Formats: sequence, structure tokens, C-alpha cells
Amino acid sequence: MNTTDIATPIRRFFEQHLLSQRGLSGHTVLAYRDALKLYLDFVCHQQRKTSVSLTLEDLTADTVRGFLDHLERVRKNSVPTRNARLAAIHALFNYLASIDPRHLAQAQSILAVPFKRQSHRVAEYLEREEMLKVFAGIDGRTLQGQRDDALLRLLYNTGMRVQELVDLDVNHLRFSRPCSVRIFGKGRKERTCPLWKETVAAVKAYLEKRAVRLNDATPLFVNRDGNRLTRFGVRYIVARRVSEAANACPALLTRKVSPHTIRHTTALHLLQSNVDLNMIRSWLGHASIETTNGYVEIDLEMKRKTLQSVEKLIPAKARRKCSWQDDDKLMSSLAKL
Repeated sequence: MNTTDIATPIRRFFEQHLLSQRGLSGHTVLAYRDALKLYLDFVCHQQRKTSVSLTLEDLTADTVRGFLDHLERVRKNSVPTRNARLAAIHALFNYLASIDPRHLAQAQSILAVPFKRQSHRVAEYLEREEMLKVFAGIDGRTLQGQRDDALLRLLYNTGMRVQELVDLDVNHLRFSRPCSVRIFGKGRKERTCPLWKETVAAVKAYLEKRAVRLNDATPLFVNRDGNRLTRFGVRYIVARRVSEAANACPALLTRKVSPHTIRHTTALHLLQSNVDLNMIRSWLGHASIETTNGYVEIDLEMKRKTLQSVEKLIPAKARRKCSWQDDDKLMSSLAKL
């Protein structure tokens, strides 16, 4: 392979490496494509070249650093988006180094460009009462209302990602006991999640209204035109139903609720119901138990706040000088609850 050629290795990176060898999902491949397209456009502008005249030598660590700065300063991208773009560039140069040792030094310099650290944000979630208010505010007498009720119940039941939801077909659900749904997650990993009877009843009512058989290989949730719902459509439905529920539950006015908020809500409520962490990990499709452990910290913080509120009710004279927070045994036992 010509060491200056750029078209051939990039084509092979997408067609052979990402799709055939790594088996990444189409959405991930498209995200990589968009990242590299933006990067190459940036390099063309910097080098004052056309895209067809670019060579591998034009792709340097300096251009990568300049591109990342451009993303944050000019395009106003967030740190997670900036890091996602860098991950795509890293993946390309990891591949180039693996197929031709002549690219090793160049790849090493680019792979040395670090990801940017970002502040850890506590996951947003809804209380049980708030989630019930959302369901209560839906008018189930219309097709749209039945769809939204079934959609939100399925989201809350399974904690699935929004893309996993919109990819579902009717025949991915098992309506006979034990009721469950087959979910196709990240990295083409498949998992099965049990369904509650309320969820099954809501989905059945919606499909009956659509005159769809329970074993049809047709999209589970569709829009008014009969086309499969998109991620943006689901986000709109969630935002709309939460906004409507805020009339009866003003606390929701302070929340920015997305489909992923409901995923966090499912995890917290399972944890508070004493479901084992490994079961929650399997339920949500986490690749690592460390991701699931993050919800333990949130739950522990909630317990701390509860104890603090109780502590304030104790008369000042009766309070011990040493706070409950200094009791290592108590804190350890709380973490295990």
C-alpha cells in the first residue's frame, strides 16, 4: 500500500475492520464516519488542500489537537462529544498501525493525544410517585395515548436505551408466560428482559388498536404515518408526557427528563427494591459491573439525606457530638442495603 494513500486504508477501515471484523452496529459506524468527515474537512481547510489531494502525512497529532480545539471553541461541542470524535480518530490510527508498521510512529503520536477529563454528573432520575403521575396523565382512550402509555411502561420496565426501543419489532416480545422482550443492545449483544403484567397489558391494548398480530415482524412503535418511531420521536413523547404530568406534580417542572432519565430511574428503583447488582447489570445490558455500581453511590446519598433530615428532629441536647456520618460500621452497612 502506498504510504501516502488515504482513500484505500480509510475505505478498508470502514468496510473490513469496523463492519466485518469488529461487527460494530450501523449507528456506531455512522458516528465514526461523521467524526472522520469533520476531521478531514478541518485538515483540508488548515492545509488549504482539496479532499482528493490529502495524504496520510497531512494527518498529524497537531492537526488532531487543532481539530479538538475547533470542536469546543467554534462548534461549541461538549466534552463527551469531543472525546467521541477523538475515539474515532484513535480507532482509525490503531487500525493503520496494525496493517502497516510504517504508520506506527505517526499512529503513536496521534494516540498520545489524550481524552479530556470531564466532571462527573449525578444521574437524573424520577421518584416512584413522579413516574406514576406520568402514567396517570396519559389518556388511554386514543391510539396515540395507548402508544405513549405502552412505550413509557416498556421503557420503565426494561430500562432499555432509546435506540434499543425504536429497533424493536412486535415479534421481539413474548406474550405468553414467562413474558419477556428480546433486546438487541450495544455491540450487537442480545439480552432478554422480563415484562411486568401491566406492561404486557398496555402493549397488547396498543397492538389491538392497531390491528397488529402479536407475532408480526413489524415495528412495535410507529408514528402517525405508520413509520417506525425515531429516537427523536421518543424523546419528544417523553418530554411531552412529563410536561403534561407537571400539572399534577409541579416537582417535574424542575426536571429535564429524557428517555435515558427513565433508564436511570429503572436502575434506582430496582436497587431500592433489593434487586441484586448483577441482575440489574444484566437487566440494563451494562458491559461492566462498575457502571452499575454508580447507582449504589446515588442510593447511598439518598439514604444519607434521609438520616440527616431525621437527625435534625432530635433535640440539640440529646444529639451526640459524634455524627452518624463518622460511624464507619453504619456507613458500611448502608452501602450494602
